[in-house]
Amino acid sequence: MTAQTPSTLASVVTLASVTLKRVTRGKALWVGAAIALLPILYGNAVHLTRHTATPGEIFVLLRPLLALLPAMFISASIGEDIEDRTSAYLWSRPIARWAIIAGKLVALVPVITVLIVGSWLSAVAGGTGALPSLASSAALIAACIATSLVAAAIAVLVPKHGMALTIGYLLLDNFFGALPLSLAQLSLTHQAHELAQLGDPAVIKPAIALAAIAAAWTAIGLARIRRLEV
Repeated sequence: MTAQTPSTLASVVTLASVTLKRVTRGKALWVGAAIALLPILYGNAVHLTRHTATPGEIFVLLRPLLALLPAMFISASIGEDIEDRTSAYLWSRPIARWAIIAGKLVALVPVITVLIVGSWLSAVAGGTGALPSLASSAALIAACIATSLVAAAIAVLVPKHGMALTIGYLLLDNFFGALPLSLAQLSLTHQAHELAQLGDPAVIKPAIALAAIAAAWTAIGLARIRRLEV
């Protein structure tokens, strides 16, 4: 009997499982956890000096994590597979090309989200003595998803230097997002800050902007995947 072609959903689940096993056995998870620990140390250090940090101050420390962790986990993983021709082999199988990237995102976005949101909750609780708002945590989850999609797109576009370029792009995003200029509206971290209700209490506009930026990068990544040589 001829083996049945796996469904797209089954392929995504299988690839996610393999990716998760790889990341839990590697060093990246420990490095990411160490980076996520830094805002927590800051929050507790402020508390020990009998000062109180504001959630806004701690959120500023979370912004570099949104540049580093998606690059470390997603850009590095996708870029490595493309460069090693692992993805080329998989794409020669009866599997939708986008399913390869989807499998990695399904596995790695929750890891990134747990590290960043966990750092946020612990840092704010340690620095202010109270848990942050639900809106701020939800905004960080949205930002983790958005920056992960950007990281995936950049890795597909330039796999050899995907991690470095993702860090560079998202650090610039952080820089421009902190400026009082209209250019900040194109920044993922600026929109995440607004969505967290740490600035303007409106949430509809930053939510739409965050989704639009992520969608634009995703469209670019998908277009590139279709044209990659196998």
